[in-house]
Amino acid sequence: MTEQVTQTKTKGHVSDFFVESILVDGKPKFLAYEKTENKLVIRESILYDGLVKPLKESQCGYVPYSFTEDELDEINTPISKEELLDEIKSHVDKYVVTDDLTRHLIQIDILLSYCQEWVTTLHFPFSVGDTESGKSTILHLASWLCYRCHLGEDIPSADVYNFLGKDEEACGTIAEDEAQGLHPNSEKLRMYKSSYSKGSKKARILGTDSLGKHQVFYKTFCQKWFAGEKIPNDKGFVERLAVIHMMSGIPKGNIKKLSSEEKKSLQQLRNKLLVWKLQNVMQIPTPLNSKLKNRDAELWDDFISTTIDTKYFDKANQVAQFYISQRQEGIKNSIVAKLFQIISSNLDKNYQIKALDLWNLIIHDNLDLPGTLDQSQRTFYPDEFGTKITMNKLASILEQTFHAKKKHNYVSKNNKYHKITSYVLSKDLITAFAVKYGINTSGRSSQGSLMKSE
Repeated sequence: MTEQVTQTKTKGHVSDFFVESILVDGKPKFLAYEKTENKLVIRESILYDGLVKPLKESQCGYVPYSFTEDELDEINTPISKEELLDEIKSHVDKYVVTDDLTRHLIQIDILLSYCQEWVTTLHFPFSVGDTESGKSTILHLASWLCYRCHLGEDIPSADVYNFLGKDEEACGTIAEDEAQGLHPNSEKLRMYKSSYSKGSKKARILGTDSLGKHQVFYKTFCQKWFAGEKIPNDKGFVERLAVIHMMSGIPKGNIKKLSSEEKKSLQQLRNKLLVWKLQNVMQIPTPLNSKLKNRDAELWDDFISTTIDTKYFDKANQVAQFYISQRQEGIKNSIVAKLFQIISSNLDKNYQIKALDLWNLIIHDNLDLPGTLDQSQRTFYPDEFGTKITMNKLASILEQTFHAKKKHNYVSKNNKYHKITSYVLSKDLITAFAVKYGINTSGRSSQGSLMKSE
């Protein structure tokens, strides 16, 4: 007789069910939407290509969803999305001291964590501020209310992979504190940048030579929240963020020091959010025509659509517009935008610039990018940015960011040939970058001739 294979499952589709692992009076069970009967039921396990069982409490990286038998009597009573948003907002108002738009961002993002079956792309909330500014409060509230939220400091990449797993996408929410330490070249930051979109996977080789190596794919897409004293210096990561600037204040309640009644209230709301998710898991969301484009649409369309048919729809649009403006301002004021300003103003009529000429323009008292040159004359430190520029880094930006083509010419001087390196930019890409960085290219500098009619 073939031995029956047993597997555990956090959530997802199993045969005619969509399941979520919970505890019922302390015992592992599935809270399941039964597709054929169109109702919620409780199952201890499901037989489907083996025995599928729910997670045990010890297998959760968060406080598990816990119900009593009496609470389950109400699981098929319809739950109003607007009333859920009302309840979430009351808790945000109680524990977080910040402006109204930010509180709505937190409120809607909490609900959005239960909509990850339907969304395709996500932004990442990042609360930034000094010590005792309340930035970590947002993460602690997320850990209480967001979908299967794993809260930690400097979470190792392997822990993120194992928490999210290989089975289903968006098996939880990540909340990482002290995120100012994310290194721009780290594997984890690269994973975070790619995992804002559905379908993101991280390939890893497991095992040893003696046991046999094999490749696995971790599904890394999920909602992620961050907090830190500063934003990591990585352009791609920053472009995915909704940055929340926190200031000190006195909240109505302390999320880190809850009374038994406050804990009960948060747990009841969290359970209700999970039930609402299952009640609606097979419904197709209303399409949204926000007229947003490109990255703006990626980051905010699903956020706005979460509030359709509620009184919070207009507020969601206001939040999105605020953070779109914030992101665009960040792009316009970035070091890459500053460099493009210098480059575009000094191209010749063939959209070409010599590498050495560009380097001299940057290091010699350039008003667009003030900074300091080190003693070696090979490294430039811009005043406004916590980074450095070298000739090699400048070449990388020209080729990889601006897609410039490297060109070599040889000139004779003192009976010797000298190699002159230049870079040629595409006229169409120059126009596109000018729009992206909000730079006016209608005129030209005394040296350059960009966009001059010929």
